[in-house]
This record gives sequence, structure tokens and C-alpha cells, in this order.
Amino acid sequence: MSAKGKAVEQDGLFERLWNGTAAMEEWTASVSGGSARPVTDNIIAIHTGYLFGNATAIRTDAGLVLVDTGSRETASQTLAALRRWDDSPIHTVIYTHGHIDHTWGARLLDEEADAKGLARPRIIAHRNVLNRFDRYDRTQGLNSLVMGRQFNQPNYAFPQGHRRPDEVYDDTLALLIGGERIELFHGRGETDDATFVWLPQRRVLASGDFVIWVFPNAGNPRKVQRYAPDWAAALRRMQSLRPEVLIPGHGPVVFGEARAAELLGDGAEVLESLTRQTLDLMNAGSSLDQILHSVAAPAALLAKPYLKPRYDDPEFVVRGIWHLYAGWFDGNPAHLKPAPEAELAAELAALAGSADRLAARAAELADNGQTRLAAHLVELASAASPLDPAIQAKRATVYERCAAAETSLIGKAIFAVYQREAQARSGSIA
Repeated sequence: MSAKGKAVEQDGLFERLWNGTAAMEEWTASVSGGSARPVTDNIIAIHTGYLFGNATAIRTDAGLVLVDTGSRETASQTLAALRRWDDSPIHTVIYTHGHIDHTWGARLLDEEADAKGLARPRIIAHRNVLNRFDRYDRTQGLNSLVMGRQFNQPNYAFPQGHRRPDEVYDDTLALLIGGERIELFHGRGETDDATFVWLPQRRVLASGDFVIWVFPNAGNPRKVQRYAPDWAAALRRMQSLRPEVLIPGHGPVVFGEARAAELLGDGAEVLESLTRQTLDLMNAGSSLDQILHSVAAPAALLAKPYLKPRYDDPEFVVRGIWHLYAGWFDGNPAHLKPAPEAELAAELAALAGSADRLAARAAELADNGQTRLAAHLVELASAASPLDPAIQAKRATVYERCAAAETSLIGKAIFAVYQREAQARSGSIA
């Protein structure tokens, strides 16, 4: 198929993604192995699949500028796609943030420059990327555990030896590279070190993970603080630029000012709504429990193809908003200095008659679709009698039901971890 024919095919797929009749998995299959999407004569977006971050390449008179570099798993595909387009030296790399699916490929770029006897690319990022990489070094074991559980890779090893930026900035930075003006803006969203990149002469925006083609990942339960209100503000700032092309951190490129404005505005609105509702209840003295069961994202926005909660969950974001403004105490005095869970579980099991009775009731509730309540009871039963195979078998069944009830990948993954643990304790798996 010719390049023009392939572009037409991709445009047809985009239309189906936009109207919700195609799944993102179809788009991932279409770009698997590394695909370059022309943006202008001198700009391409490089895709390797939805789960891995996009990169943007800009051709200038001084050499190439690369926005993000690909993950450990796909960086070689990103570089190969770049080199099929242009073999010029890479002058500058811009990190949109410090997550490894956007930064790991910088190591390959250094290796390539060394092999050719060229200067290594200059890397620019927000100052907080340095802090992130230092934190990664201190928590490599924790990150290996968290990432392995989140993506169902039990032996996952989080990378070490992160390529630090050569230059950092704080709020904004304007670059002029080979005749191309490139503007960097800092914002907090999924991370505190995020940058979006604006090309004013071309009205092209590279948003980084402020746009990811699903509901914003602003509440991940196993990650550091995220910033829903700041994320909304960054999206509004991008919207005010009136981009004609939006290159997201994940997913396909959006062409056309109207569509870019709609996507940015809808993302801001859903986060603004959750923040406003949560703060109103906090200011009225509500507890976290009351807020979690009162706040809801607007259904019309969650129905948008680019805001479906397939990765993160609005309820997790509400927790993040609470923590951002109120700290860890949830308003329940029993949680301020709690008893050991095993002691509480043993007491409640005695009141119920046995731990097995708690587990049996949990299984009944799960079968009836009351998975939230079932999870409470089965975890108490497990804490009271952690080595009972029958209780663990019921626990595994409850968490299987919990995972099936979840829409978000993160929620499903966490329940699946404890389902497998219970299966192992029950003896049903080695």
C-alpha cells in the first residue's frame, strides 16, 4: 500500500475511534512495530502502540528535535521509525515528563551518537525530572513490585541508570533551534514534572500525558500524588493556544482546531467537576467515605471515546483530590490509630461465629453483585484465619468477582493480585 493509501486508511480508523465504533486495540495493531504519522512536511509523530508513549520528531536546520524517546520495550522501534524518515543528527531531546515509557530511549540515542562520533543529544526537561530519577533510584524494588502487579508481570524489574537531562527549566522556556521556535510549558497533572510543547509557527501541540485517549490517570492507587485541579488548568492553557494539531502522549494524533479544542475542553471539564464536587463536600465537613459515595463524574463526558475510564477510575481521582487538600486522615476516628487488622478480624469473626461464616457470607454477597461489601468481609475472614484453604478459596472467588466488576485496568490488576495470592494459599495453584 502506498504512503497516501495508508494515510487514508489511518484517517478512516481515526474517524471510527473518534465516534466510538473502533477500539484502541485496533489502532495499536495498526502501528505495532513502529509507525511514523506525518504531521507537517517537517514533523512526524512516532507510535509503537497505545501502552507505550508517543514521540514527536521535528526537522530543523540545526538537526532533529525529538519530544520523548520511547520505552525500554519499544525504544528501538521508535528510533528505527525515526531513521526511516530522517538520518540527521539529533540536536535536542525534550522529555515531557520522567516516566520511563517516555525517557528510556534516550540511552539508545546516546549510543547511536557515540557510535557515529557525534555529540550526544542535549536533553531538556522540567527541574522535577531530576528529583523523580533520584526517587526512582531509591525505590527501585518498590517500583518493580508495583509495575509488575499493575501489568501482570510478576518478575518485572524496574529500570535503573536513568538518563538525566542536561538542562532544566522551571515554568516556561522558549527555544530557537535551526529556525524553529519551540516553547515549553510546565504543568502538574499525572506528574509534578510535566511539560507540554508548543510550536507557535505551526500551531502544533505535543501534550505529553496530559492527553492519553482515556480518562485522566490522576488517581492511580499505587503511585505518588497526582494533581487533578492542576491537570485541568494545564488543559485549559493548551486549549487557549488553539492548536490545529494535537499530538498526545498516548494514542493517535488529533487534526483540526475544533476537535483539539473539544478533547482538551472535555478533559478539563471532567477534572474540574470532580474537583469542585469534592471540595464542596470537604468544605461542608464531609468525610472521605461520604464523598466517595456522593461524587460522580458527568456521565456524558465519561461516554466520550477519549474519556472512558479504562485505565484509571474517577473514584480513585476523588481520593487523590482528598489527599491533595486534606492529607491521609479520612475523617473516621477509628482509622487515626487503628488496631492491627488481624486483631479486629479475630474479634469480628468471634462475634459472627467463625471466620468461615464471614467468608461464606462474603461469597454470597459477591454472587449477588455486592462486591464492595464482599471484599470487606472476605478480607476480615482472611486476616482472622490466613492459612485456612477453604477461606482462601472463597477469597479468590470474591476477588475474581471484584475484578470482573471493574472497568479500569488498575482496579482489575489490583484485585487480580490478591485473587492469585488467595489461590496460592488455597492450594489451587502452585
